[in-house]
Amino acid sequence: MLNFKKLTLGDIQKISPYFSCSKNKTCDNTIGGTFMWRDFFGVERAEYADTLIFKAKIMYHGDITAFTVPLGADVFGAMGQLNEYCRENGLPVAYCTVTADDMPLLKAFYGETELYQEMNWSDYLYSAQDLKSLAGRKYSGQRNHINYFNKAFPGWAFEEITEGNLGEVRDFYGRFKLEANKDSDIFAEEQKKTMEVLDNYQTYGLIGGLIRANGAVAAFSVGEIQRNVLYVHIEKADSSLRGAYQAINNEFAKHFATGGVEFINREEDVGDEGLRISKKSYHPCEIIDKYIVEVKQ
Repeated sequence: MLNFKKLTLGDIQKISPYFSCSKNKTCDNTIGGTFMWRDFFGVERAEYADTLIFKAKIMYHGDITAFTVPLGADVFGAMGQLNEYCRENGLPVAYCTVTADDMPLLKAFYGETELYQEMNWSDYLYSAQDLKSLAGRKYSGQRNHINYFNKAFPGWAFEEITEGNLGEVRDFYGRFKLEANKDSDIFAEEQKKTMEVLDNYQTYGLIGGLIRANGAVAAFSVGEIQRNVLYVHIEKADSSLRGAYQAINNEFAKHFATGGVEFINREEDVGDEGLRISKKSYHPCEIIDKYIVEVKQ
């Protein structure tokens, strides 16, 4: 039977190769998307025949236990093992973070299922070229903010995050999180895990960049690349500096969305109206909806 274990930072190297098996472009099958939310959802992992399954507690859907679509060499075999695990533990068979791209696998194995949309957890996907060029009338607002930032801070520069400037980024975020507070468990967890990423930057193995204005860090962003998608896991800026957010968004895209990168995933809005407005203002090419899938038994 499957043996689930608590997910820890020490598992990053072991499980990261499985993410290349993902059939979708969601942030859930990435290092940052998985490990930054592992404690919030109580994530555990199990492996069967070179196939990975995550177990999570989904509080916003009746506090149910649900599983991710298996990733690896024997997806159907892992589903069979999962059925046995649920039967032995008195659990319904339910899957979380399921997309339309995942449904053919579930339908082929289970047949009839029930779908429930995971509200507030859809991913915003953008054309990488659009976010790099900001061309056309629809991006005039973003260009205006960046032009203002250019005039206010001539000579500002973009740098990759390295061991040499990581301490400055950490200090900047320490000040930022004291000033940006929201009464939300999700926001509190995001703050905690952002600092964890900065404190364990080499362990996470992500990519990052910062903007320096007048010699000081004004904004930073951290993400990763999988296949043809650049994922933005963290983006923070001094909101008192008009244009700082737009500048880091644009510079991060121009610096890292190169080669074969065609899309940028800026993740969910988690029900935050301000985030929703901001993400929509960049005109996503797709909003990737996610579902809870309950297997009829």
